[in-house]
Amino acid sequence: MIELTYLFEQEFLDDVSYQLIRAGTEDPWLVLSGCKVLGIIDEVEGSWKQIAGGDIPPMVIKGMGDLINMQQFSWLPNLIKKQWSKYVLDVVVENIDCYEIICHKEACSKRFKQRFTLGIHALAQRESAITFKVRCFQRSDYYEVIKAPAIDRYV
Repeated sequence: MIELTYLFEQEFLDDVSYQLIRAGTEDPWLVLSGCKVLGIIDEVEGSWKQIAGGDIPPMVIKGMGDLINMQQFSWLPNLIKKQWSKYVLDVVVENIDCYEIICHKEACSKRFKQRFTLGIHALAQRESAITFKVRCFQRSDYYEVIKAPAIDRYV
């Protein structure tokens, strides 16, 4: 599950805080304000739309979508698949700090581990640690690659 907070700042009015919650990687986002469920938003054909619930102002939905799109979990899986396309079949975001990487059945896991361990530090620009669980397609065993926080890498 992923949770984000979006603060909508309004001139001459009180700022409004929204909680955005997504249960699974492909699920839409539940929008709450305090304890009240306002609706559900999702990206449909490249733009963010409210797909259920009461009226959330379009400016707020756009701001929420921009916040979501800026997050590393929104762009890092595709970047990993593009960078290591010979090895990686899919990348699943388990949560903000944990990703599962599924390699092609015929991929060499030893070679991928060497390349991925060195290369992920350049792609993942985060101040906290990220755990990558790497497994081959149709196999239950896996190994972990932990990307250390950026602040620790330059000390």
